Amino acid sequence: MSITLYFSKLNVNSHIFNVYEAPEKLKQIQELILINIREDIEFEQEELRTHEDGESFVYKANYRFNSIEKMDASFNYAITGNLVKKSNLFVNELNEITGELTKIPVENTEVIQFYFDVYKETIAFYRTNRFGYNQFNLAFENLLNQCMSTEDEKYYFKISLCNEGLNLEEIESELKKLGKLEKLIIQIIPPNPNSELLNKINLNGEELLVSYNEGNITTKSTLFISKTASGLNLDATGIKDELDNVGKIHSELSTKDAIKNGYLTVDAWSKSGRFYTTKNNRPIKDTLEEKPNSIYTFAQLCKGKMNALFLKS
Repeated sequence: MSITLYFSKLNVNSHIFNVYEAPEKLKQIQELILINIREDIEFEQEELRTHEDGESFVYKANYRFNSIEKMDASFNYAITGNLVKKSNLFVNELNEITGELTKIPVENTEVIQFYFDVYKETIAFYRTNRFGYNQFNLAFENLLNQCMSTEDEKYYFKISLCNEGLNLEEIESELKKLGKLEKLIIQIIPPNPNSELLNKINLNGEELLVSYNEGNITTKSTLFISKTASGLNLDATGIKDELDNVGKIHSELSTKDAIKNGYLTVDAWSKSGRFYTTKNNRPIKDTLEEKPNSIYTFAQLCKGKMNALFLKS
């Protein structure tokens, strides 16, 4: 049976301005990832959720790396392994005396195999029915950040799903399709681009990135909320200017590429409860005809797919 591969982009966040000043530091950080990624780290997720009957419960999930292998030069020193998720599923149990159904927790384990090309800053993986790409990215990001945090120095990374990207006009069109907007969040992180753009930023960071550097800003989030009946007016100057700014991260970086690589995200909620995000819009994916029977075969296939889809080094 075929499986669908998804891809996520790794972005250096905490030390990105050091990289702008000296692009060679990016490789040093990548080498630290190769050394420090390990299996003895766990990430716990807790969320308040609601059963179908309206009863609230706390959802808990535990994530960890497993079967980490560091490949040789023929694989660009990529890392393969599993991301394991353990959580409780709630199933119905019949009380034979009363005839009533009650919810009881049953432990469930899901495993996602991944191929992480550290130097391409890209992760290839597939998802399962109960372990999607949003949870994968959240868990991978948190586990990696823990692996890269020591008493001497803490590194922080952001991981986002690779998608086909959107231009500003397409974003505005999608927002207007939602109807009356109650909340809009625009988030920008300093780009962690390929070597060509990185060198241009090194020569001239331009106004926005220079201001981020001066302020030590590694994430900027702008929040708009409207409690009026008509909702947010996307054509008003205050909102329009902020949306226009998303295309001004750097003159050599298009809005489409900023969305594609996770440097820019837009989230919106309508008054009727509908939700839109650029994060999961048109994800880049590919297909393996069947699930590989070995880590080596999986790595070979992922390497080929990644090289075909992402030509930059």
